[in-house]
Amino acid sequence: MNIGVIVCTCGNTLSDRIDIDRLIDFAKSLEGVSTVKRVDLFCENYEEVIREIEGKVDRLLFVGCSERSSLKMNEDRMAKILEEMGLDRAMFEMANVREQCAWVHEDRDGATRRALDQLMMAYVKLRSNRPTGKAIKLEKRVLVVGGGVAGMQCAVDLAKAGIDVVLVEKNPYLGGHTAQIPLLFQCEGWSSMCTSECVLPVIARETTFSDKVKIITNAEVKEVEKVNGNFSVTIEQKPQFIDPSKCVSCGKCAEVCPVEVPSEFDMKFSNRKAIDKDFALAIPDTYNILDEYCNRCGECLKVCPTNAINLDAKPSTYNYSFGAAVIATGFDKYDLNKIEKYNYRHPNVVTTLELERWIAKNFNGKPPESIVYILCSGSRSEEGVPYCSKLCCPIMSKLTMRLSTVYQETEIAVIYRDLRTYGRAFEDFRKRAEVQAVEFVKAEVERVVEENGKLKVITNEGEFYADLVILAEPLVPSSARLMKMFGLPLDEYNFPIEFQPRIIRPSESYVDRVFVAGTARGFKDVQESVESGSAVAMKVYEALMNDKIPLKYVSQIDGGRCTGCGICVAVCPHNAIKMESTIAKSDPAFCKGCGLCISACPANAIQLMNFEDKQLLDQIDVAFRHAEEGEPRILALLCYWCSYAAADLMGLKGLKLPANFRSIRVRCSASVKNWILLKALLENRVDGIIVAGCSPKNCHHLHGNYMAEKRIKALKETLPMLGIDGKRLRYEYIGVAMWGKLANVIKAMNNSLRE
Repeated sequence: MNIGVIVCTCGNTLSDRIDIDRLIDFAKSLEGVSTVKRVDLFCENYEEVIREIEGKVDRLLFVGCSERSSLKMNEDRMAKILEEMGLDRAMFEMANVREQCAWVHEDRDGATRRALDQLMMAYVKLRSNRPTGKAIKLEKRVLVVGGGVAGMQCAVDLAKAGIDVVLVEKNPYLGGHTAQIPLLFQCEGWSSMCTSECVLPVIARETTFSDKVKIITNAEVKEVEKVNGNFSVTIEQKPQFIDPSKCVSCGKCAEVCPVEVPSEFDMKFSNRKAIDKDFALAIPDTYNILDEYCNRCGECLKVCPTNAINLDAKPSTYNYSFGAAVIATGFDKYDLNKIEKYNYRHPNVVTTLELERWIAKNFNGKPPESIVYILCSGSRSEEGVPYCSKLCCPIMSKLTMRLSTVYQETEIAVIYRDLRTYGRAFEDFRKRAEVQAVEFVKAEVERVVEENGKLKVITNEGEFYADLVILAEPLVPSSARLMKMFGLPLDEYNFPIEFQPRIIRPSESYVDRVFVAGTARGFKDVQESVESGSAVAMKVYEALMNDKIPLKYVSQIDGGRCTGCGICVAVCPHNAIKMESTIAKSDPAFCKGCGLCISACPANAIQLMNFEDKQLLDQIDVAFRHAEEGEPRILALLCYWCSYAAADLMGLKGLKLPANFRSIRVRCSASVKNWILLKALLENRVDGIIVAGCSPKNCHHLHGNYMAEKRIKALKETLPMLGIDGKRLRYEYIGVAMWGKLANVIKAMNNSLRE
């Protein structure tokens, strides 16, 4: 092999703290090194350097700043440079001699010794790195589940970008809950309303008229399987008794249909025929038959002018391969029958969504004389859900303002624990309602009962009588079953857990190329849901256009050693492993290279490519080659994301540390096997080991840091049996901003070992 070594002096600022000439001479002495270049500012002059060495080297070792934290030459930028050079991204390593060496050590000789060892560790790993292999071929087709505003907007934006979309909706119409709400917020910052009869057709027409979007209504996803990096999905559609390509929505069929049933769309406040449209502007613009109510009388067949009706239609099954999936399934209402004190079974106790439909029907011509609106009806409570549903207070402000304007004779009281009409528009709606004599009362509701034909709301502040009681019901996710089919980890409330860091990776799930949009991932108003759909479309486009999925670190399972125990399947947070017969199989396109499976495997049947056991042992073996004799040898195994960045910040923040510790950037802290730690203590002359992972609830691999802590705790309890002081091994939660804690841990271990 021909290894090229680039030593950057960072504008000669490192020369004062490290003997650069000694570093260069050492690099030249290493076997396989054919080129060594000294550069003052590689980040500014890299084009000239790569022209000089291009074609002369097949592996590259960069000695300089941190690949994790450098703001000018991190691993992402290096990957692009490697591509320009025609080198595989796995044929590269960086030796961090700036942030974690020159900047943290005052002793120039000690810093130089450590720099030599950091170079050597990177070198021995680079020698055994393997090429990443062929890129995974992704299908340029996207599954969007959910035809609400978020799903439709996502589908439209993807279609405009040239991506084929299959949009699956369980209802016969598009629009979701938005279709049931007559008046919508314009936005959080503008206190006016817009009608859904205007907004929805605009988005829905764009969706239905797109040649790139195939819409399958009355359908559900039945099966999901990962195959060669893509999703093989089975979709089942209910019988299409009416051909949408022939139906002209004339309504003749509904006129003659003898069967009348409560309308689910109108929350049963009105009736519809067994053959009908759910609402006048429903899209697709076609009638539908409720199979469970149709008596097959055939009257509709006689009057249909286009022969669009087939009462013998059968279900349809579709199979597609998708490169990505978007879950935009909206929300469900909490079942308030579980909370007896609200008396939800009473016909005049309704939820907010039911009120929207009742208002749309003008209360069937009989508006109530008095209304009590109860906020937090099951939200933020032990009886219902512990979280705030966010939208209830803004919706209340809109509805009470509207009711008090249209029905001026109606008395309205709002019972609340806390008012959360956040932002400008919602607070303005509330103030306008208050001006229009809506009474706001801070109280706790004890129960709702019927008395003398009225509803009595009993609170700790008194009693209120009403003709109609409105409950601001909790909102809950609606797609737990579907998310589990895709392998998404869910929180305790069945919301999908977004990928870390969640602040800058919203909508990304722990399963690669599965995104969550709209209220399926958290409560949003209509405008926010539309925004979410557009944002997700951009992320999907980026994922599908990048055929070069980085496969530098992927798990590889030895079928001959695998015992089929399934532990790897259970611990994988990214759903990248599945059982095939009695053998576990890992899909490299979904593997995030966390290494949780390799350390959990009891048969040692799994290795992580380019982070193999031997590579880690080789690095540990040379970590203290140049260390000063008699000094404690401290090894810090720092997780790829958080704790390694914290170590970089120690130097940036001006902290000074003893030069007798060495750091290795591992994958997740849970990727380190206990027997390797034991071997380092017993055979590699390592005096103390610190394993550090992300801070609690911030692990990039969901639960890797917790697994590592438990495993190391068990090993610490074993060490005294082998004559080793348990203080020589520590596990620490170290977030990026916890650089001070990490420095203190290193100093404390150094002092402890000296004692």
